[in-house]
Amino acid sequence: MIRYKIVIPSGIFATLKAEDILNSWPEAEVGRILRDYGEESNWWFLQEKIINARKKGGLHSTRELVDLVRKASGKSGGRLGWIKTATRVFQALRIVVNDELQTLENALYACFDCLSSGGRLAVISFHSLEDRIVKKAFLDIIENEGKDDEEDYAVKRNDKIGTGTQIWVKQKIVGRNGTILTKRPITPSEDEERLNRRCRSAKLRVIQKH
Repeated sequence: MIRYKIVIPSGIFATLKAEDILNSWPEAEVGRILRDYGEESNWWFLQEKIINARKKGGLHSTRELVDLVRKASGKSGGRLGWIKTATRVFQALRIVVNDELQTLENALYACFDCLSSGGRLAVISFHSLEDRIVKKAFLDIIENEGKDDEEDYAVKRNDKIGTGTQIWVKQKIVGRNGTILTKRPITPSEDEERLNRRCRSAKLRVIQKH
């Protein structure tokens, strides 16, 4: 199992292992992690399988967890089906072990504080959990009062990947401390996705300090 160090509220470094979560955390908490951080629709079924595995000695290696997910997924969705499920399970465990979402939120506030007037912070997220954190933090940072910029404007940019000119729309949200330059996140073009499939889920949000 992968081991990471995280900072707990007392400021003391503690070692949290995915193995600990799988083998000793309360059943309801295991299910919540799979549901909230893995966004897994069959979280309750996987939760049951993980708890049952404890009665047989528990899960102590990555291979054991992968085998459990593969068997629990059955033939539904074929090979890609169980692989996607395993990806979501490992995502959930990684987020908790690394305390990723809280770390991201803290970093956003710290980075904005470091900006000079007129400086911009651009953040790329790769899954919906991260994007929601970025969106919420940006709104909180600028102290948004619910007023959007009245003018929506299109910005043309030369597309070095494709043959034509791509157009994307920026809608601003103006707050007391800053302006969100991307009311809607910027996503990869079709040409970019063809060259780099990993960018498909990427979302870019930009904030500017007053």
